[in-house]
Formats: sequence, C-alpha cells, structure tokens
Amino acid sequence: MSLKRTLLGILAAGLAFSAGAAEVELHYFWSATCPDCQIMWEFLRGLEEQYPELEIVDHEVTFDPEGWRLMVTLAREFGLEEVTTPTVIVGNLAISGIGRAVELRIQEEVERCLAEGCPSPMARLSEKQAFGLPPLELLALLALGILIVLYLS
Repeated sequence: MSLKRTLLGILAAGLAFSAGAAEVELHYFWSATCPDCQIMWEFLRGLEEQYPELEIVDHEVTFDPEGWRLMVTLAREFGLEEVTTPTVIVGNLAISGIGRAVELRIQEEVERCLAEGCPSPMARLSEKQAFGLPPLELLALLALGILIVLYLS
C-alpha cells in the first residue's frame, strides 16, 4: 500500500512539474517623457497579474544611455524598422507603440511563450551594441553646438 502511494506521489509531482509553465522574459523600453509609455505600463502590469510566470524587465531610455543603446540593438536584432517608445520585446516579437492591436499581439506572444517556451530576448544580442545617441545626449550636443556657434559669432 505504501509503495502504491509513493508511486502515485511521484507521478503527481511529475505531472505538476511538467504542467508548470516556463517563465517568460519581456523587455519593456520606455521614456520618462512619453505619455504613451504609461498606458503601455498599465497594460503590462495587468499582464503580469494575469500571468505570474511573466517577468517584465524595464529599461528607461531617455536618461539612461545604456537603456537606449540596448533598445536600438535589440530592435535591430529583431528586425524592428522604427524604434520609438514604448517598445516591447518578448519571444519572437518586437513591437512599438500602443493600442488594442499591439496589446493583443503582446498577449498572444506571451501565451505562446508560456505554452512552448521562449529564450530571453537578450539571447539574440550580438557582441557589439549599436552606437546611437539617446535623445538627452543628442539634445545636449545640439545645445553645446549652438553655444559654440553663438560664442564664436
């Protein structure tokens, strides 16, 4: 009788383990100056509540040059043509913007990754990150250039 219980316990544990969903890593690129980013963040929080296996890694890109470079590099690796905020990268999906169609595509990809498993988007990174100036650095260089021109005039 105890052998039967032990075997049933092992079988139940194995089924519970195999039924458990894999963790899904979603990268969210946002800007502190972007009103659409707040809308996306609220949607992503709802997804996180709905799918506890979902891990959201957020990257601010306006004031963090490394976050900007990472967004540009990952977007290039995923073939995303236009890189703006908000940008979400999960599974095989890289998408920018907001709206119901964007939200549905993100949710479908999260569900697919939970069912089939997906590597981290970071696994696609090549050795070299893209060079690009984040908006704040670009603005600072522009202001410096204007100051130099005004000084020399």
